[in-house]
Amino acid sequence: MMRFRCVAFVCLALTCASAQAGEWRVRPVNVPARVTDIETVGGQVRVLAGGLWYAVKRAGDTFTLAFIDDPALPKLPDGALPDGHMAAGTHEIARAWLAEPTDRYDHGALGDKIEAAALVIEMRDGTRQTVRLKGDAVFEDLKPRIADVTGEGHDEIVLVKSYLKRGSALAVIGARKGKYEIVAETPPLGAPHRWLDPAGIADFTGDHKIGIALVREPHLVGSLELWGWRDNKLQKLAELPDAANHIAGTRAIDMAVVGDFDGDNTPDIAIPSLDRTQLRIVSFAPRAREIARIALPAKAATNLGLIDGVTAPAVALGLADGSLILVVRDD
Repeated sequence: MMRFRCVAFVCLALTCASAQAGEWRVRPVNVPARVTDIETVGGQVRVLAGGLWYAVKRAGDTFTLAFIDDPALPKLPDGALPDGHMAAGTHEIARAWLAEPTDRYDHGALGDKIEAAALVIEMRDGTRQTVRLKGDAVFEDLKPRIADVTGEGHDEIVLVKSYLKRGSALAVIGARKGKYEIVAETPPLGAPHRWLDPAGIADFTGDHKIGIALVREPHLVGSLELWGWRDNKLQKLAELPDAANHIAGTRAIDMAVVGDFDGDNTPDIAIPSLDRTQLRIVSFAPRAREIARIALPAKAATNLGLIDGVTAPAVALGLADGSLILVVRDD
């Protein structure tokens, strides 16, 4: 049970009974107020409790919350999507953001009916390019995801593109003869208001090729799919049922984290079940499979945060009752 206390530094009570090595456990965290959001900024997991931000700190098996006095975020450029987030690249792209807000799509999956009609890409030399959609689609997303999807050593951008009449598709934007454009898409989901949410980008299969995990219709279907760049196009490589990484009408689009949870040096995914009552840890190496399934005290309600560990990462998660938990493996 939560204890609401106004403190600037909160030690977490994480004492629990001894567990079998390798067993995943839920550890409740004492928080100063109701938890409403979790975000990861610059690799640091931070928790919003009572309108104030706290950083999650880990030292061995001890976790602490430290009050963040000035949780400033980078200022968005003029014309950017008001609730969007800027992304930074590692190769040619310095940064990218969604722009040209439009109300031409009435879905509202992300809390309002304002989406982006364009993507702005700023190169390292300061020049900018704009990828602008036609009137039949929007970027129904909050942030660009920059990764070397094609394996050619260049930055590509992954976004959710929603057609007004055909639903959502996953779009990859890359450079062709110096001009950025959509170079590949998954098939649209087939009808308006059908949406998908990316769950992670990593070498999930251990073959040194980047894969893109997404959840198809996380509010209704909950199919966790893995897509990869093969033969100069996106191909579906694997699929698992029973997953959700978003709650309809919210901006929490990061209800999944990527980490090596089983120690095989290949990234895995932690993600809630479709009904959000369990946290699932799944892998796509050497095949699509479940590593663990952990029952939650209440439904998952926030983004997930990944906290590095010696033997396995811990997962921070806010629940529907306002509490904060860590899912950790006891070794």
